[in-house]
Amino acid sequence: MKTKISVSVILLFIGYLSNAQNIKSDPLEGSWIGKTNTKDVSASELVLFRIELKKNLIKGYMDFPDKRLKDISLDKVWRVKDSVFADARKSLGWPDTAPLIFKGVMMPGDSIVDGMWGGNTPLKLSRTNYVFKLKTNTNPQMAGFKIIKLIESTPFKDQQATGDCWSFATTSFIETEAIRLGKKPVVLTPMFFVRPTYINKAENYIRRNGSSFFGEGDLTFSVMKAYKEFGAIPESVYSGKLDSDTKHDHAEMNNALLEKAKFYKNSHGDLTPEIYRRDMDEILTQTLGKVPDTFVYDGKHFTAASFAKEMIGINPDDYVEITSFNHHPFYSRFTLEIEANWNNNQYLNLPLDDFSAVVDDALMHNYSVCWDGDIYEGFNDGFAVLGDSKIITQQIRQTAFDNRTTEDIHNMHIIGIAESGTGKKFYIIKNSGDAKDCGGYLYMSKEYLLLKTISVMVNKNAIPKEIMKKVGKNI
Repeated sequence: MKTKISVSVILLFIGYLSNAQNIKSDPLEGSWIGKTNTKDVSASELVLFRIELKKNLIKGYMDFPDKRLKDISLDKVWRVKDSVFADARKSLGWPDTAPLIFKGVMMPGDSIVDGMWGGNTPLKLSRTNYVFKLKTNTNPQMAGFKIIKLIESTPFKDQQATGDCWSFATTSFIETEAIRLGKKPVVLTPMFFVRPTYINKAENYIRRNGSSFFGEGDLTFSVMKAYKEFGAIPESVYSGKLDSDTKHDHAEMNNALLEKAKFYKNSHGDLTPEIYRRDMDEILTQTLGKVPDTFVYDGKHFTAASFAKEMIGINPDDYVEITSFNHHPFYSRFTLEIEANWNNNQYLNLPLDDFSAVVDDALMHNYSVCWDGDIYEGFNDGFAVLGDSKIITQQIRQTAFDNRTTEDIHNMHIIGIAESGTGKKFYIIKNSGDAKDCGGYLYMSKEYLLLKTISVMVNKNAIPKEIMKKVGKNI
């Protein structure tokens, strides 16, 4: 699933500073900072807006230094004389009838924007040179911890201003599996897998008359499906960016895709899959660029299919998503009820002890693990830990899923095991996002994994034989 931000104060302020209209100059260009003015001082929030003018286009981002959140790409901002308006309804998935997020006035001198956010919260913005930075942990070794197992992998990736963590994490997983199979390390492009996934998801949305999920979020299944059907391409050949100076930012693309999907959802008569799949592909190309039919890598000509076969070598049918919930029978498969599971994918359901054993046994036998779970609680400064050290039982885990304190929020890649000075187990994880100063490598406690994991993907051969006997033909 995509990384989401569920802090209510953020939702209050989203909406500023992204307008892709052609413009030569604008007094809003630059960085602006302000603190929300609320009666409850503890609820006040520092907000930093950055407006960039590049190739006659204005693009904006919002940072929340107090919340350790950066590069939130937003919809649109425009001016009528000295009045400033900001819209984030598409970003938030709000209806068109919802009010604008911001209305303000640029004061004389162009150094102050005085306005109201969310309709009732004062916020005065001032020009600033302040640059907000998040920490990225570039070393999997943490002070005070002993690494028990570390699987050889590729460099960590940066999903930037996208919600495509599912593709970044799974792509890292595929690269690591190729190394395990003896292949030369290669960095693949996650965007090659994003393209067909969006098109398939749009078709499903249109066929189901809009009742299916259509957004950035997705699952490992979609990457494996794209790999199986189309192959893979190295990042150096196809980055999914129009030029090397830009960052991955899909806000405008996502809005265009959703609008086009809604249009075809409401269409009748002259409508075929070929028509809307072609239109979706054209929108994707405007942001991600055109995928090459053939390319040269290390002096040899490849197609995506031949590159996957020769340079990667995995069999996508060898992998299974495993979860642990008692509202379905154990040792069987079921369709997990999460929003991103738009394609009704099947998960293998194991009791919590067996689920935990699969993760540990896989890592110790050089099989990395792709992770999907929740990062709302205890995710900060390079660690994912719970606030207390309670023992996680099957029922505690089930209750967290039922009451939605464990949700499908983010995907990451587990590549090792570490141990604290007191003997507590932690998992070494590659993260493609940098929110909460958790970019790069982070450590996740055993308790966190048991409670906050939605599912993991592993190679079937990594499942211990005694568990495989219980699963039988359900694998």
